[in-house]
Amino acid sequence: MSTKTSEPIKIRLRYWNARGRVQSVRYMLADIAATNKNVDYQEDFELIEKALESWVQHKADENISGPFRNLPVLHWNDKHIFAQTLPIGQYLARKFDLYGKLTSSIDEEDVLHGYIDGVVSCAYTDIISNVLTCIWSAADFVTESNPMNRMTKKVPNDLKALNNLLKKSSTSFFYDQTEPTIADYFVFEAFTLARDYTEKMLPGEDDRQALVKLEKVMLERPGISNYFNKGLLFKRFTGSPKEDEYLAKLPETLK
Repeated sequence: MSTKTSEPIKIRLRYWNARGRVQSVRYMLADIAATNKNVDYQEDFELIEKALESWVQHKADENISGPFRNLPVLHWNDKHIFAQTLPIGQYLARKFDLYGKLTSSIDEEDVLHGYIDGVVSCAYTDIISNVLTCIWSAADFVTESNPMNRMTKKVPNDLKALNNLLKKSSTSFFYDQTEPTIADYFVFEAFTLARDYTEKMLPGEDDRQALVKLEKVMLERPGISNYFNKGLLFKRFTGSPKEDEYLAKLPETLK
């Protein structure tokens, strides 16, 4: 991956000190910074522990909370502020050539981008967002009338669909790409997030092998490898004040 310019680029990501909705972008940025020496990247954190003290003031400041008064936001060269996870990821993908290369089976750029964005949308909207909602809402996986529990059955099916699509690729990455695209970063996070929450969120062993292989090769990426070696992945999934208590009781609930 490389940017089209050798000029210095300053990138600042702002988000809560939790895994949350932006983790896929963190992985992208870790790799971008590792492979582009002209990129000066760091993340500034809004602390969940001090949210009641500081967030009201910070939310009112568009330089911190962006145009929608929410996080994440990405500051680009102290000039532009981008908001929302998907637009941030897609902007970075365009800037750093993370939409892949044309292949013998996909020879139109718009078609390739459409395919890639479809995978990204599934990973983010159908899996990452739903997993985080289940954690925040303390899904118990038992009560049939609880709408959160319906999500716990949907997520494994969505992961299975992504696994089946990935199996069709001639490489470890989606759509026969030899290097990861934005799709691979988002699916990597979708799969590992669901697994780190609970195995109940995963499809059967036979229906996840392509995703397991993707995880392995993504962990070998220079930026991502360094990210994990430094222990930068947050254990906290969400900002829910009841998350620790819920997750501590979940294994007993699932027996």
